[in-house]
Amino acid sequence: MRRERMFLDDHNSDIIAFSLYQQGSSNRMERERMKAILTRAIRRELTDRQRDCITMYYLEGMKMKDIAQAMRLSKSTVTRHIQSATRKLQRIASYYQR
Repeated sequence: MRRERMFLDDHNSDIIAFSLYQQGSSNRMERERMKAILTRAIRRELTDRQRDCITMYYLEGMKMKDIAQAMRLSKSTVTRHIQSATRKLQRIASYYQR
């Protein structure tokens, strides 16, 4: 059962960027800049599996167990993909935040 790939648009990237960037900057320009950085990072820096896992987790609100079933992976593999993708995106965000 192959899932149709969800593409990132402005609304989707807003949700993921907001979920991952929890510093809560009140500066709108800073939030827009960070959103653009994270959107590029999601598209370019993550593997397909990492991208699919965080998309299902953050955008679709799926539980890790359900993602594992949909992707035919173990729950621990899905957890590792989400954790490594989140760490990578947080590292990229912190680099550009300076």
